[in-house]
Amino acid sequence: MAENTTRTSETWQSQKSSLTRDKIVIATLQCIVEFGYESTTLDKITKAARISQGSMQYHFPAKLDAIKAAVKHLFATRLTDHQRDLDQVPTGTDAMTHAIEVYWRHLNEGHYVVYQELVIAARTHPELATVLKPAYQRFVSAWRRDAQDLVPGWAGSKEKFELICDLGQYQMEGLAYGKLNGQLSDKKIRRVLDFTKDLLSRMTREMQAEAKAAEKRSKKVAKSLRSKPK
Repeated sequence: MAENTTRTSETWQSQKSSLTRDKIVIATLQCIVEFGYESTTLDKITKAARISQGSMQYHFPAKLDAIKAAVKHLFATRLTDHQRDLDQVPTGTDAMTHAIEVYWRHLNEGHYVVYQELVIAARTHPELATVLKPAYQRFVSAWRRDAQDLVPGWAGSKEKFELICDLGQYQMEGLAYGKLNGQLSDKKIRRVLDFTKDLLSRMTREMQAEAKAAEKRSKKVAKSLRSKPK
């Protein structure tokens, strides 16, 4: 009986610790949005999370420790949301067009705003840059794998597929930065987005046609070799 009570107590303490850690991570992201990276401090995070100084020090002794956990959570959440929405392709909608609209919508939500703030801060904080770079690379790799699943017929044309993804991703991220500071009007952004969708959809169809033609030629050669007398 005492052993079961001890185990239950340990489970509760573990859950409580995990919940406290989650509160701190969310509070860190909220503080970055409200105060900016430079002005975000452990004291502000502690107040936002509504926890004691002791709890804060136990989980994250330094600001960068909390930032690392927040960055990990940020990219995991972005990827989960992106995967969920990417799977919901409206009937009759071109896959590449859908992928672009999904990514653009996510670039205008709170999580990307936090990421933008961190990127800007990383220019003068090398320790932050070392945290962001690998996290971003992992996100991009996972994002590309999702796109590969959504768009069939890219096999054998990986280099062109990567180019299509690069054009779409960096075009939209550039537009998002422009929109953040009010430098670009909604009308201009929509015009560029529509042009990008048309361009990348056309490039995707060409890539798929080339891959299909290559596969057809390969099968023809294989058939020819099999039909030759031994």
